[in-house]
Amino acid sequence: MFNQVSKKWLLYSLLSSLISVCCVYVLSKSDAWQQLENTAFDAQSNIIPATVSKTDVVIVAIDEQSFAHYQSSWPWPAGYYTNLLKRLNQAGAQAVVLNLPIDALPNESEKEASNLASSITASNLPVYLAKSQSGQDDSLLNYYRDAGAKIKSFELSSDLDGVIRHLPHSSSISYAFSAQNPTNNTRIHFIGDTNSFVTIPFVKATSANLLPDHIFKDKIVLVGIDILANTRFGDTAIDRYRTPFTWLSGNTMSGVEVHANAIVNVQNGSSISTLTVLQTAFLALLVALFASYLFTAASLKKSLLGLAKLLGFIVIISLFAFYHGVSLRVVSLCAIAISSYLFYFVLGFRKQQRQQQFITNAFSRYVSDQVLHELKDNPTTLELGGERKFLAILFADLAGFTKLAEQTQAEQVADILHQVLTAHSRIIVKHGGTLDKYLGDAVMAFWGAPVACENSVEKAVAAAIEMNATCVKLSEELQRQGLPELKLRIGVNYGEVIVGHLGSDILFDYTCIGDAVNQAARLESVNRLYGSDLLIGQAVYEQLNDKSHFTLIDKVVLKGKSQAINIYCYFESPLHQQRLAQAFSAYCDKDWQKAHTYYQSLYSEPELMVLSTLFLERIEEYKRQALPASWGGESYLDNK
Repeated sequence: MFNQVSKKWLLYSLLSSLISVCCVYVLSKSDAWQQLENTAFDAQSNIIPATVSKTDVVIVAIDEQSFAHYQSSWPWPAGYYTNLLKRLNQAGAQAVVLNLPIDALPNESEKEASNLASSITASNLPVYLAKSQSGQDDSLLNYYRDAGAKIKSFELSSDLDGVIRHLPHSSSISYAFSAQNPTNNTRIHFIGDTNSFVTIPFVKATSANLLPDHIFKDKIVLVGIDILANTRFGDTAIDRYRTPFTWLSGNTMSGVEVHANAIVNVQNGSSISTLTVLQTAFLALLVALFASYLFTAASLKKSLLGLAKLLGFIVIISLFAFYHGVSLRVVSLCAIAISSYLFYFVLGFRKQQRQQQFITNAFSRYVSDQVLHELKDNPTTLELGGERKFLAILFADLAGFTKLAEQTQAEQVADILHQVLTAHSRIIVKHGGTLDKYLGDAVMAFWGAPVACENSVEKAVAAAIEMNATCVKLSEELQRQGLPELKLRIGVNYGEVIVGHLGSDILFDYTCIGDAVNQAARLESVNRLYGSDLLIGQAVYEQLNDKSHFTLIDKVVLKGKSQAINIYCYFESPLHQQRLAQAFSAYCDKDWQKAHTYYQSLYSEPELMVLSTLFLERIEEYKRQALPASWGGESYLDNK
């Protein structure tokens, strides 16, 4: 009834999805949002660094150790680089990349420039030099280009927060060693924090005696500055950058190592690509629709747990995609899920308020506060339809009310009925029962639904006893006013029924139906045969912990049934119980004379007169009949 997903709520889901996607799209254009996405990318990079089984990149670092050895000021003499080229030629390197600023090379007018140019020309391996910045004189680069050097861009572009994440453009050195074509918005998948590559100090790389040739064999050798502090270069800035690993470790990475990561990415196809706008929009809408449907079909408490699971799922999927080289906009996707939840929360909160108000209006007068609280916490127990449950059912009816109505003014009759029904209702609710309905001057109630309760039979019987005692006091008050006596007839039974919101589309009620209900009504009705106040069925008696006030008075086969059931009556007097037990035992044994004597002795008791008369008549009748040997005291009742 309450949680069925209607067309209205499906429309809300679609509407909330579109609103969520649009809102997040607008927000994602801001710099602050981009920073959140970049931070998520950095976190993924730290969790899943690039895995490279083999790399052919070696870094030769112009570091503090090399400066300490040479004890030369910057820029270094060209002979240092000439010695390095000879050493790498001898070792069989694949290529040499001099990631050096243009002012670190000797000017073409200098003698050393000629020596370096000759070394480049004589080299058996390609030598790459950094392209000058825009606006600078390219004559020196042209001079080395004429000597055989290859000129490539070494420019690195950082994001707004100063972190290097994207691969350089197509003219960069990164694409010099691979035929792979660059794609837009492709990011570097770093293999780790700083010093993730084989790094050799410049001073060691130039000496054939310190390192074996295989270290450089078929390797791309990147030569660059790797110094933390700007103490060697005057006004020249040191070549260091922030990477996705900086936010966690605090380390910066040398430009030469950034290029090493970029080259490895291009060679191995391990860079991180991002989804197109269309792909991102489709994925975002899919998340929004799923989130909205998930939240619409759940309670507010369960939807919050569902949100947590959905966010966890988005994170896991994002990591999985990152591992396979695709970066999802994880912050935006999570924001869409959260905004969908917030949209549902506003509408769902209003829906829950209406549900709880409906429950309060429908049940506050018929169930206890504890049961009402449980219904509000779990309104799904009230969904339209029925379920099978074992319940204790009580029917109570006023005997003598018709006579009272004939002798009393209508207003007074209504007032008396109000008093009786109010007292009965409060007792039922007090004992944890559910007041089903009023049937004129009769009441129907049950225990065990809509919320299950322990000791439902004990509570039903306790309510019946208190209801009867209350009616006796009210009857005594009416008799003092000269009005007829009122007597309450109660039947209590226990069994499996169908309980729930039953009825039509126009009118329905929370009630129960089934054979156990019918038997409870018949037990109430047959009280008139025995002159009794309270009868319980065999199923109730078997579950009672305290049976001391109940006595077996008959075995009957109710109309429409083939099996006899035991009927037990409530008595306050232990003496009456004992004498009735003796009488019924003799009756079941077909000891007519003894049974007649017992029932005859009980006839003088006012509350037992009707019962005694019934059995004395049966005894006289059964004496004239040839009862079967299997007869055990059962009688057939034709009343409904």
